Amino acid sequence: MSGDTIVDYSRQGRVNLAFAAVLVVCIAYAVFLRVTTTDPQSVVLELYTILPIGLMLASFMLGAISKRAIDYVEGEWEETKVWVSFSDYEKMVEEYEDAYGHLYGNPGGCAWIFCMLPLAFAFGLLSSFYQTLASPLFDPLVDSLLIILILYSVVGVTGFVIGFRIPGIDAEEFFKPPIMGDVYDFASQLEKVPGIRAGLNVELGVRSGVQTMMDAKIKTYVDGLPDTVSVQVQVSHSGFAYPYLVGTVYKGSRVAASKERYNIGTRYPAMIESSMDGEVAVFVARFDIPSRTSSVPSISGRDFRRLAALLAESLKGNYEATR
Repeated sequence: MSGDTIVDYSRQGRVNLAFAAVLVVCIAYAVFLRVTTTDPQSVVLELYTILPIGLMLASFMLGAISKRAIDYVEGEWEETKVWVSFSDYEKMVEEYEDAYGHLYGNPGGCAWIFCMLPLAFAFGLLSSFYQTLASPLFDPLVDSLLIILILYSVVGVTGFVIGFRIPGIDAEEFFKPPIMGDVYDFASQLEKVPGIRAGLNVELGVRSGVQTMMDAKIKTYVDGLPDTVSVQVQVSHSGFAYPYLVGTVYKGSRVAASKERYNIGTRYPAMIESSMDGEVAVFVARFDIPSRTSSVPSISGRDFRRLAALLAESLKGNYEATR
């Protein structure tokens, strides 16, 4: 089985041809309207604003339909799990996006169409204004045809590309965006902390020589301790990215609910909150940031690594207390 039997593009080709036909018909109609009219000013609004905006909206819908017309052919994947470093994962992501980046959706792209519509309208107004200039570049008719060709091509292709980017295909469990963002960025800092083993558990799927990343989870542990002692990076957002660490020790030494502050040479004092959750000792390490500051708080990678090292010591101490 080859790669094209896993992802079938046959239906998409027909949609793309339909888009090309719509674009050509719109350009041809605009050219016909401009050439046959005896009063060019009477069709300026239709030629340079109404038709281009309608073309952009139609192209947007055809772009989305084109993405949804890509079919995933179901089959069995041979799944394996591997432990990789953050740098190795980023290389895998580059290869993954080169192969499958066009298949997953980007819902945030919806905002682009609302940004492009006013731009298309403004471009149309500028084009119509150019028609009123006394000195044409070539000839009034030739200039009009060139403007129509450029304007319609730009708005048509732009609308199609934006529409194509937004939805995903039906097999999003296989072709989905890799892990990225604030949690990933701060978690990658832990790879540089002595005493901490940080990386990702990546689930790979292999099918007839074609490989994809099925899933990836960030994992952080303390060196020399079993996996029952783990660390999780979390980030809250309230005007700024506020990272903190949650360390757990399963069947560790029991701890009383408490808060302790530490001066570890960071911009803000460190704090560790201890508590029990059944048989799990929980340690939350964070920075004690004042409620009122003269500037937007920010936590550097260096400070976050020091906080992680402090938490690792607490987790190790709790685990060893039971041995």
